Amino acid sequence: MRTSKGLICAAALLAMVSGAAQADTLSYAGGWPPSSGATGALESYAKAIEANTDGAIKMKVYALSLLNFAEANAGVKDGMADAATILTPYFAAEYPRLNMLAEATPMMELDAFASDKSFMAFAGAMSEFVMLDCPACQKEVAGQNQVFMGAATTTSYILQCMKPAASLDDLKGKRIRTAGPYWSRWVEAMGAVPVSISVNETFEALNQGVLDCTASNPTDMKNFRFIEAVKYVVNGAPGGQFPLPTMINRDRWAGLSAENRAAIMKANATLFAKMNWVYYDDAVSALQEAGTRGIQEDKPAADLAEKNQAFIESDLKSVAGNYKEKYGIEDSEAMLSTLRDLVTKWTGLVASVQSEEALNQLYWDQVYSRIDPARYGS
Repeated sequence: MRTSKGLICAAALLAMVSGAAQADTLSYAGGWPPSSGATGALESYAKAIEANTDGAIKMKVYALSLLNFAEANAGVKDGMADAATILTPYFAAEYPRLNMLAEATPMMELDAFASDKSFMAFAGAMSEFVMLDCPACQKEVAGQNQVFMGAATTTSYILQCMKPAASLDDLKGKRIRTAGPYWSRWVEAMGAVPVSISVNETFEALNQGVLDCTASNPTDMKNFRFIEAVKYVVNGAPGGQFPLPTMINRDRWAGLSAENRAAIMKANATLFAKMNWVYYDDAVSALQEAGTRGIQEDKPAADLAEKNQAFIESDLKSVAGNYKEKYGIEDSEAMLSTLRDLVTKWTGLVASVQSEEALNQLYWDQVYSRIDPARYGS
């Protein structure tokens, strides 16, 4: 009897220890394939969290196996995953403020901000604005039972097509996959037809003839295998970038100590620097590989280039009014004005950045080190 009781007690103790270990392991639902550079960035994030907390907090990354991008918002809200990259334009009603900021990314195509690092600048500006200057944005995220951890941003969008698409005549009537409202408006303005489907379904839609093109960033040619389907790319239109914020379940965040929250904030700088640098490198390599596969790379014809620039400028002027009218965001103009000021600041900050490590330090110094971990997200 004594032996049986001893075994039972030992088993119970082991179960308690196992349960405690499991409670200290965060789950991250990644929407990218396992072999993608973006998933590699998430794995680096997990390592940084473990190192920064001396092993007290670990993270398990589930690459396109726990939740896909279309499922991620509800999944994190309900606690199916502790954290995920939330593509907020997929959830228009839930994130009107964040989506308004996302629709401002075409400003990065304007002469004042355009560069090969413009997306790094926008990621810094958006993260700083949401985390330090926009309590209403944080309230919006809290309404989804989440906490905003910051954001990376993709490189500028290009057309990736089954047929020629470099001129307005080429685009007329083409069915083009769009990732959000800005691109849908752009496609319609160019005489084409916007199609809204998840990025995870786009490869099959291209192969099956459901789509003629996708408006996507160059890295996704490899991340989602578009490079195995498309025959043409148009580099220089439609422009615009896609923010990639990480959200963590608010209840899970509340259960962490202030010390461990601070350690995760340090890891956030690592994640978004790594993610942006991955998109930087992979965009170059994707276009190079496209060339070796015989995919034709074009620049926009004169008529498309002219209309593209005119559309960007006119659309930016309408974003604040659209969100004020549709979602009742009364301070929309002030929000976008502040964001533009931050973009100006960050354009200067990233100009001299030559490495992932330097970008990591910049994000830490300017944003994440300024967060009060004991109060943020409460």
